[in-house]
Amino acid sequence: MDLLKFLKNNLFVQNLVGNIISFTPPYLELSIAKYLAIKKALFVTAHDATYGSYLEFGVFTGSSFTFAMKANKKIEKIFGKIDCEFIGFDSFKGFGEIEKGDENPSFKSEKFFVDEKKILKNIEKCGKGQKLRIIKGFYKDTIKNKTTTDLKIDKSRVIMIDCDLKESTHLALEFIKPSIQEGTIILFDDYNYFKGNKDKGEYAAFSNFRKKYPEILFRKIFDFAYSGEAFIACKIS
Repeated sequence: MDLLKFLKNNLFVQNLVGNIISFTPPYLELSIAKYLAIKKALFVTAHDATYGSYLEFGVFTGSSFTFAMKANKKIEKIFGKIDCEFIGFDSFKGFGEIEKGDENPSFKSEKFFVDEKKILKNIEKCGKGQKLRIIKGFYKDTIKNKTTTDLKIDKSRVIMIDCDLKESTHLALEFIKPSIQEGTIILFDDYNYFKGNKDKGEYAAFSNFRKKYPEILFRKIFDFAYSGEAFIACKIS
C-alpha cells in the first residue's frame, strides 16, 4: 500500500506520533542530543587521530561529563586505546555575578546551584580507570588570565562549552587557545539563545574570538539539540 495514501486515510498515526513526541520532556531531548553530539565529536577525532584532552566548561550535574568518559571507552574498542584526560570546569555554585549584557530570564545563578559533593562522587565512580580532573571555582578565579599551559594541558581533542553567557564563554575560549590544534572540535551548547542577538551569549564570544585570532580557521560541522552548534578547527596558520 502507498505510504502517503495510508497516512492520509489513517490520521490516528499522525496523532499517535505527535502525542509521543509532545509527551517527551524537552530536557530529556536536550540531554540525548547533547550525548549524541559528544559521541560524534569523540568518534570523529578518534577516526582522524586528533589526540588530546576532553575539556568541559559547565559541568553542572556531571551528566555530559560522565557520558563522555563512557562513550570514549566504547570508541576505544574501535580505534584502540586513546590517551585522553577528561577535565571539567565549574563552580557548582551558579554563575556568580552576572553582567547586565548577559542577563537572560532562563539563566539565573541560583538555578545552577548543585550538590557538589554528590556530583563529584558520581563523577569519580563513573570515571573509574579514566584520567580526570575537576577544576572547581568561578572562572574569574580559576582560568582568567591563564591558559591551558598553566594547568599542564597540552592539546585539546573535544571541548564542550556549556557556559551559557558571553563573559564566561570568553574566559573559556581565551584559556583554551594554546591547546587548539587542527581537528579540535568545539561544541557550543547554548549558541543560539538570546533571541539571536549577535552581541550576546556564546555566539558573540566565539565571533569575537575568531576575529581576534584569524590564524585559527573554523568550519561548522553540525547542529545539535535545540540551540547547539559544533565547529572544527580546520586550519591553523
